[in-house]
Amino acid sequence: MSDLYKRVITGVIGILLIIFIIYLGLSAIKISIFILTLEAIRELHNAFMKKNIKLYLPTLLIGALATFLFSYYEIKLIYAVILFFIMNSICLIVSINYSIEEYMYTNFSYFYTVFLLNLLGNIDDIYLIIAAFIISFSTDTFAYFIGSMFGKHKLIERVSPNKSVEGAIGGTISAIIITSIYFIMLNRYNSSYFINLYSVIIILAASISGQFGDLFASKIKRYTGIKDYSKLLPGHGGILDRFDSLIFISPFVYLLYFFI
Repeated sequence: MSDLYKRVITGVIGILLIIFIIYLGLSAIKISIFILTLEAIRELHNAFMKKNIKLYLPTLLIGALATFLFSYYEIKLIYAVILFFIMNSICLIVSINYSIEEYMYTNFSYFYTVFLLNLLGNIDDIYLIIAAFIISFSTDTFAYFIGSMFGKHKLIERVSPNKSVEGAIGGTISAIIITSIYFIMLNRYNSSYFINLYSVIIILAASISGQFGDLFASKIKRYTGIKDYSKLLPGHGGILDRFDSLIFISPFVYLLYFFI
C-alpha cells in the first residue's frame, strides 16, 4: 500500500471521526481534546528522550487532567496554568532527580501540548471549533497542492525543504476564502455569525500561525532526529504531525470567539 493511499484513507477516516465527535457535542469535543493531549505528551516525551531529556510526567499528566477538568466545567484556563506552574515548581524543589533543564522542557511541553489545545475546548461554540479545523485543513491542503504545482521559492528550507512561499501564500488565501464562505453560510441561519475586517485579519493570522506551527513541529523533529512523532496515524505520523498547525491556530480562533 503506497504512502499516499495510506494518507488518504487515514484522512477520510479522521474527518469522519471528527464529524462524529462534533455531532456528539461540546462534552465529546473536550474529552477528545484531553485524549489528544495525552498522546501529544507521550510523543513529545519520546522525542526529547532521543536527546536524553526527560519530561517530568507526573506533573504533566496531572496538569493535563486538571486543565481538562477546568475546561470541561468552564473554569478559566489561566487558573489551570497557575496551578500547573506552582505544582511543577514545588516538584523541582523537593525532587532530587528533577533538573532545571527538565523543568524548563516540562513547562514548555505543558504550554505546547496541553494549554494551547485546550483553548479550543474552552470555546463554548461548536461552530467556531469547526472553523479552527477548516482553517487548519484548508491551509494545509491548498498549501500542499499549490506548492506542488507552482512552488519555486523555498519558505524555510533548513527546517522544511518541501514548503514553498507560493504554497504558503496560496494556503492562506484559500483558508480566508473558504472560512469566510463558511461564516457567510452560517449567517443565513444565525445572524450572530458574520464576517468583518477584524474576523478576516484573525483568520489571516490564524492561517499564517498554523503554517508556523507546522514548521515549529518540524524544527523539534530535526532537533531530536526523528522523522515522525509516532506511527499512530498511517501516512500522517503522530498526533503532533497531524495537529501541529491546529495547536498554533487555536489561540486565534479563541480570539475570534470575541469578534464574531
